[in-house]
Amino acid sequence: MLDGHSASALAFTRSLGRAGHWVALGANQGVFAPATLSRYCKLSFKYPVSTDDTAVFAASVAEFARKNGIELIVPVTDWTTLPLSRHREQFERICFLALPAREALALASDKYRTVELARSLGVPVPSTWLLRSMQDVEALPEQIFPIVVKDRFSVRWVGDHSVFGSVTYAYSREDAFCKITNRLEQAGEVLIQDFVVGPGMGFSCFAIDGEIRLPFQWQRIRETDPRGSGSSSRKSVPLDAEILELSGKLITRVGFEGIAMVEYKTEAASGRPVLMEINGRPWGSLQLAIASGVDYPRYVADRYLAGIAPPEAIPYQNGITCRRITGELTHLENLRHGPPREWPLPYPSFWTSLAKMAVPWYPGMRYDDLSFSDPRPGVAEIANWFRVRLRRKLTK
Repeated sequence: MLDGHSASALAFTRSLGRAGHWVALGANQGVFAPATLSRYCKLSFKYPVSTDDTAVFAASVAEFARKNGIELIVPVTDWTTLPLSRHREQFERICFLALPAREALALASDKYRTVELARSLGVPVPSTWLLRSMQDVEALPEQIFPIVVKDRFSVRWVGDHSVFGSVTYAYSREDAFCKITNRLEQAGEVLIQDFVVGPGMGFSCFAIDGEIRLPFQWQRIRETDPRGSGSSSRKSVPLDAEILELSGKLITRVGFEGIAMVEYKTEAASGRPVLMEINGRPWGSLQLAIASGVDYPRYVADRYLAGIAPPEAIPYQNGITCRRITGELTHLENLRHGPPREWPLPYPSFWTSLAKMAVPWYPGMRYDDLSFSDPRPGVAEIANWFRVRLRRKLTK
């Protein structure tokens, strides 16, 4: 496993360890990686920062795999998935890489191409504009604010070095002009999207030979950033026929093989699902699927190591809730700061949210991080959350 700092790396490690697999975990040098503290992590290592030099990073991972007899490498984030894809030939005689095809990965990592593909398939998307110059900015139509200002790629490479993407919000035409100008200078192009109001919805599956297997769906309860971000709490829900159809179209047309995730927002005004993003790699809320009965990591290992195809579907449990404590704490921290001055939409109440989060358990509740049988990663992650904020306060 790579990206030992991530929630999905911890979910993978625990799942594969419980299934009897020997698991090693890698992480960027200088990054706190709680998954390496898991009882199921048998060996850990630090690799060169994957976004500094992709060739050096890939060579380091390949050497570790060669020396330790690694059979399968699972990258988790764009920061490792994309570099390994660029250098996948190095691993052909060493081990398997849990990666989609190069073109599928390139398409999905390009947010603008994803929107264009979805539109061609009849999948609802936010109104989106690709801007490459200030002349494009001046040609934008009148818009309702806030709007989303985001990079075309979460990370892009110029040679072997990276330019990190960002997502922010603009609350007026002047604010948009300033933020767009900044991103054009940094990245050369930027996407503008309408802000979609509504709850987040996720769909995942295992794609194999153009078929969608092991479909699973969830509803977001809270997001780490109340304006929009990854979820800090979410619950499993029954499959929706429309979500299944739309997601199947996207995933098969992209050409994914293996696990994949599609994220939507259910538009409050119309009730229709609107596409947010698509990923052909592990996602942050993966533990919810595992807790609900769809153990994707085990099926990934079975597919690559034994050639066993996953079943078509599993009757998973509905109403299972998964929370990540550090995500919940960050959600409260964001609420404590209050909404941005120009924020025009309803904003969650700090005290109402705190009262909901204060209930430590009810039937169906699970945790991404805390585990009685494997406590160290969760406890260490919470301690690190407080340590980082204390350090910031002392250095102000």
